[in-house]
Amino acid sequence: MDKFLSTRIKAGWKPFFDSQKALPYWDALQEFVELEYQNHTVYPPLNKVFRVFESLEPTDVRCIIIGQDPYHGPGQAQGLAFSVPAGMKLPPSLRNIFKEYQSDLGFAEPESGDLSPWEAAGVFLINSALTVRQSEAGSHAKKGWEIFTKNALTFLLNVNAHAGFICFGAPALKTAEQAIAHSTATTPTVIATPHPSPLSAHRGFFGSKPFTKFNAEQLKKGRESVPWELPAAAQTSLF
Repeated sequence: MDKFLSTRIKAGWKPFFDSQKALPYWDALQEFVELEYQNHTVYPPLNKVFRVFESLEPTDVRCIIIGQDPYHGPGQAQGLAFSVPAGMKLPPSLRNIFKEYQSDLGFAEPESGDLSPWEAAGVFLINSALTVRQSEAGSHAKKGWEIFTKNALTFLLNVNAHAGFICFGAPALKTAEQAIAHSTATTPTVIATPHPSPLSAHRGFFGSKPFTKFNAEQLKKGRESVPWELPAAAQTSLF
């Protein structure tokens, strides 16, 4: 996987990547991922696998949102959890996230599913697995990516006293709890909700107000909040 690592990865993450290359799981994960890209259609594109590490220094992160694995349809995955490129139809989970975003914050409907403005505001959008086969959700689970992600979040918490979590679903909460347990972090903010997928959104995701709850908890702890507003969709005039 070394050849997938972009020179654009922020400098603050380089000690983390150097440390992972010395661990037993890394070589097996590298071999698996390389063979998958050689023999199958895999998302995201190779140059987007580590995209989440390219824009934010670990010390710039304010909120961590954890997904499960990348979208497995053509053109959807762009290396940021839950995000799709501008112009792409919204996946069901993201559509529900936007419904709660509008209800919770009172903002207008976003213009697209591109969440890079959240990233610019300090939101770290990482999946538990960073790759997936086309049309096969979960196909790259339990191959080593979960170790990588937990270690990345542990590293982040050890260098950043402001970072907290919004956890959509039990797997995300478990990952956050594991990272916290292995870190030196002191009472990071953790806001947990059911997953926003159509299968579970009506079991407590809608009305959970994760964005305002996260900011309120951060401010209570003297930590930095997140400006959540995304560019709004253009309003169509009737006249």
